[in-house]
Parts: sequence; C-alpha cells; structure tokens
Amino acid sequence: MTEDGTGVSDYFEARAGLILNLRQHGITDSDILRAFEQVPHEMFVPDAFAEYAYRESSLPIECGQSITSPTILAQLLVHLEPQNTNRVMEVGTGSGYSAALLSRMARRVFSIEKYRTLSTLALARWQKAGITNVVGLHEDGLNGLEQQAPFDRILLTGSLAELPDSLFDQLADGGVAVVAIGAPTERQVILRVEREDDTFIETEVGSVRLAPLSPGRSRTL
Repeated sequence: MTEDGTGVSDYFEARAGLILNLRQHGITDSDILRAFEQVPHEMFVPDAFAEYAYRESSLPIECGQSITSPTILAQLLVHLEPQNTNRVMEVGTGSGYSAALLSRMARRVFSIEKYRTLSTLALARWQKAGITNVVGLHEDGLNGLEQQAPFDRILLTGSLAELPDSLFDQLADGGVAVVAIGAPTERQVILRVEREDDTFIETEVGSVRLAPLSPGRSRTL
C-alpha cells in the first residue's frame, strides 16, 4: 500500500488501462507502448496527485508548472520517432516523465529545465526508477546544448510563438524535431521538422494545446 492509500496492484491496473486508451487513440507502435508500460507515471507525479496519475488530464507540479497528459505526450512521441536513436535533447524536463519514456527508446537523453527545483526532483525520480541514461541540466533550454550537438531528435515539451531556427541548427543531418507553435491561449500546430543537409522540412502533423516555454534560467526556484 502506498502513502496515499493506493495499492500497487491498482497502479498496474491503471497502467494497463492507459495502454488500452493509447491504442484506442491510434497509438500502435510497440516501442512507445512498451515505454509507457514500463515507466511508472505515479512516480513522476507529486504525492498529492499520485492517485490521478493515469487520468487523461494535465496535472500540476512544482514551480507552478504542469505535466502533459499521457495521450498527448504519446502523440508527440509518435511524430518524434525516437526509437533506436543515439542522442535526444528534450527542452522542458518538467516532472522527468517524458525523459524517462525517451530513455527506454534512445541511447542517451539530454533533458534541459529552467527551474532548478524541477531539475533536482526529476534527477531523484530517475535515480529511483533506475534510469541511468538521462542527463539532466539546469539551463536555458531554448539555447539548446551546442557542446553536445548534433542530436538525432529534439523534443520541446511546451509551446512557442515561433519556430526556434537556431535551436534546430543543433539537429543532425536526418534528425527530427517536434514542437508546438502558436499562442498559449489557443490550440497550436504540431510541427515535425526534419533536417536534410542544410534544409529544414516542416510538416504540420496535428494540433495541441501546451503551456508555453519561456527563455532564461530561474535563479531562485
């Protein structure tokens, strides 16, 4: 029995329900489904909300932020196609859940978070989950991580008003980035950006509503 009174078997059942829900939403890739099956979402949710970990809704986390619902995250991963890649950069660590999922499909994940508190908590969660191939950094993610570039995949977990061309310069040839573009008060376009030599091919692959990413690095939180 967990601290909130929820039994371990309840979480197993809830996770099975999540996999079924993902399938019903058209998520059929076995690697992505396996990642959601293997990573315990309840471990990446504040204790007060752990019982709601598998509900199809966004949940609040520390620093006034929120985590994306599993189904929306799965849809982003479908377009990202991180399976069997070497290096992935994530901008916006949040709770650490999406990086944990990516860690099941990519060799190395670099996750950047502007809030020190979130970065520290995510690191503790990865360690508790036995995840060793994620590197967490407390930096301005919108600058990317030039010293570790190029990346096979780049995922932005929040939205931006316009396409960050300089960030996508850190994509490897043949690399793919996924980002939501648009105003934070409206539904945004999901763009899949693929690099071919020095050309970037942009494809609209859906719509979503994500909280905005902001530049900078917090010095207090």
